[in-house]
Amino acid sequence: MISLTLEGKITIVTGGSRGIGKSIALKLAQAGSTVAIFDILEKEGKDTADQIVSSGGKADFYRVDVTSEEDVKNAVGGILKNYGKIDFLVNNAGITSRYFFTEIPVQIWKKTIDVNLTGAFLCCKAVVPSMIKQKEGRIVIISSGSAITGSGGGAHYASSKGGVNSLVRALARELAPYNILVNGVAPRNIEAETLENVYSKEQIKALCEKIPLKRLGTPEEVANIALFLCSSLSTYITGQIILADGGRTFGSV
Repeated sequence: MISLTLEGKITIVTGGSRGIGKSIALKLAQAGSTVAIFDILEKEGKDTADQIVSSGGKADFYRVDVTSEEDVKNAVGGILKNYGKIDFLVNNAGITSRYFFTEIPVQIWKKTIDVNLTGAFLCCKAVVPSMIKQKEGRIVIISSGSAITGSGGGAHYASSKGGVNSLVRALARELAPYNILVNGVAPRNIEAETLENVYSKEQIKALCEKIPLKRLGTPEEVANIALFLCSSLSTYITGQIILADGGRTFGSV
């Protein structure tokens, strides 16, 4: 049966306290999934979980630093103990900053790679064994159009997201025999904290003129793609990076 319902499913959303991650958590909960929010922002994460519960959904918050293997393992173990399975993993946790290449501090380079790429690796590594055991699962990793264009903050950010794209493709190939589908979503020009941290209001306004749709995307539009990739509508899609950019990357000069 083809459906967008996720009733009875268990989902982890990393970085689910705000922005795109929050929208994904809300969207998947609305579709019926129980959502486990992983984040270091405790207040915001709990608020998101409470919002889901108050709307009739099911959600838990776990304070998790995705760069800590111990944090990730403990949280994943708790979910498996409570629910017995994990159906979907959405790796959204990420950071960005803006630097010219020669001015990127080494510690910023390392932290960006650690959060954006190693964090996704650690979460996948912790969750995949249970998905292999149940011979089914979906992994969605939030990438960025920066992996294609090289823009969006600097070489450190673009490199981390390029690594994410390669991780998606490698995992899709290795995990396909276990019916585990792995895909990426590459947002660009989304109205969220990450964009506002990199560009001024004047720069964002000018940016919109370069987008064929003449507007920024919304976190909910990215969440819609995540829902599709977790649903029964996408059973023959794996190893793909879906670019969500209003046509800018390949539709403008």
